[in-house]
Amino acid sequence: MLASLLDRETGDLPPHGPVQLLTTQLLRSFAPAPQHRFNGDAAVGRPVSSAVVDDRPHNIRAHGAGVSSLALEKFDGRILLSGGAEGAIKIWDLESCGDPHRVHTFRPAGTIARTSPDGQARTRGHGHSHGITHLAFYPFDPDAFLSSAYDRTLKLWSTATSSLSASFDLNATIYSHATSPIADHLVVACATQHPHVRLVDLKSGSAVQALVAHGGPVLSAVWSPRHEHELVSGHADGKVRVWDIRRAGGVIGLLDQEDSLGVDHRYSHAVAAGMDPGRIPPFRSSAQAHDDAVNSLHWTSDGRHIISAGLDGRIRVWDAVTRANTLASFGSLVQNRHAKTASLFVTPPCLSTGQDLLFWANDQEILAFDLSDGSLVTRLRSPGAVNPVGPRGGGEMGRNRISSLAWRSAGGGASSLGPVMGGGNSAGALYSAHLDGHIRAWMPQIPGPDDVDEDEEADEDVESRKRKRKAVDDAYRSLMGRQITFT
Repeated sequence: MLASLLDRETGDLPPHGPVQLLTTQLLRSFAPAPQHRFNGDAAVGRPVSSAVVDDRPHNIRAHGAGVSSLALEKFDGRILLSGGAEGAIKIWDLESCGDPHRVHTFRPAGTIARTSPDGQARTRGHGHSHGITHLAFYPFDPDAFLSSAYDRTLKLWSTATSSLSASFDLNATIYSHATSPIADHLVVACATQHPHVRLVDLKSGSAVQALVAHGGPVLSAVWSPRHEHELVSGHADGKVRVWDIRRAGGVIGLLDQEDSLGVDHRYSHAVAAGMDPGRIPPFRSSAQAHDDAVNSLHWTSDGRHIISAGLDGRIRVWDAVTRANTLASFGSLVQNRHAKTASLFVTPPCLSTGQDLLFWANDQEILAFDLSDGSLVTRLRSPGAVNPVGPRGGGEMGRNRISSLAWRSAGGGASSLGPVMGGGNSAGALYSAHLDGHIRAWMPQIPGPDDVDEDEEADEDVESRKRKRKAVDDAYRSLMGRQITFT
């Protein structure tokens, strides 16, 4: 660390270089944080004997039927949302933990109970009647969030009061939804079981448009962080379509796994061959991004890359400008076989030296890859996971499978560098939702100075004792072997 500070002073490192070096090490040291527990059972007044049994770590669950989705607000990083397979939504206050290194059991700060299928709410809140499919905070206001469920509805909620603000029935299962992080419009893009992307305008309160395609169900959709009217969608036919919602035709591009050069090279090559630029097609109509359904899309926050994942077991990185396949290879460890929206995210830019890291929910484990070349950086295995890359199926594997990931950057914000939860590190924290009902926390492992010094001192003591013993032995042999005469 002192060497990096010297390099910064001499100009060999940028001002934020030492912080990047530190966070790079921390990002590669993530490990389970079992001291953080999420208990969705808000009941109080239980007998002491039952409380002791129920408070064992493996008995503490956030949702009894399984956790299907997580969302964490990006402003303060304080509020975590969890959606259950039973249809309930729970709100957690992460700041209720004073010391991140001590055992702490989080309890819901608010709960939106499920509504029975006949439409009668079990409790106040008018929640969903079926399992939650996706949760997301409103991009400009942490006091509002959106939820979707298998009951075919999209709902807008107030975070502070857990009250319903608006509800939209799309008459189709909604797998995921997305809101532009930069646009002035309030259009929500919904990936549904029908072969088109449904657009819901929160201002007018209606489903204003459908981006029609013919590729089977839409499993994922995400907006561009640079262009407010541009989004991409992943379809069951293996295509990733690029849309401009202002255009009548809609589709302005297709990602092509066979194209590693991009749009610019294709145009220049066609012009050099004497073709009329006005007749050059912008993309191949038969272009495929994956050989099977595309169920995960992510646009990096700097807008430079698009990441896609498909049921063919491949993760691909695309240049967002030229739409070229960067040919990054993520190996054969990737497991992706469930026809529903999968969870991945990329660490904020400039958080580490070199390229950013991609975190992928891989059944019972989390894989971290280098985004540039796809090399594996670390594997985070869930406690109790056995053979994460084992045979397909299996009851225990299915119950412990990771369904969603949520990233909490240092200091809470989406890209800030500061202490996390008072812990003093600058890498952040990670939360995973599991179908066994648990929410698990992952944090960087920071070696304390006492631990390091004790180890070093122990080594030094052993070496010092050996040297002293050898010196005494040498002196003793020298004296005893020398003939002494008296005069």
